[in-house]
Amino acid sequence: MMSTTTRLLSLLLVPLVTTASTDRPTFKATARVKQHMYRTGQLVDGEEHLLKAIIKWDPMNGAEKYQLCHNCNHILEDTGAEDGAVDGDIIEVEADNFCGGQACHVMPGCPQGHNKFHLRVKMDGEWSAWSNYQNFDVKEPGNFDHEEL
Repeated sequence: MMSTTTRLLSLLLVPLVTTASTDRPTFKATARVKQHMYRTGQLVDGEEHLLKAIIKWDPMNGAEKYQLCHNCNHILEDTGAEDGAVDGDIIEVEADNFCGGQACHVMPGCPQGHNKFHLRVKMDGEWSAWSNYQNFDVKEPGNFDHEEL
């Protein structure tokens, strides 16, 4: 027979186990910037001035989907919580979208200058908090790492 103390403890622990959320992702991204080109390597007519950014990160086991928040300033860096209305673009990325073995998103027409990204992951039907941001200064074709603002 279960004692009153044991029963009370088991009832108190149930919410702790069932309400655990998805951990905030560690987002260490890299970016590759390219011009808009056909598969043949020729520049796309009329789009010579445009750049596309390929944002890559390490895939997370159990991920169902990802979301990138592009140029969002409503995300609190210390917690990943949202503070106010969305002020950037939220981009859905399928979990099986890979570039060279890493999860990725290809962003054609990426604006030149500083581009800030946050990442969150959906696991077991729940979205994590947003990651810390990664910033890329898109100027010209090449490979880029995060750059502090």
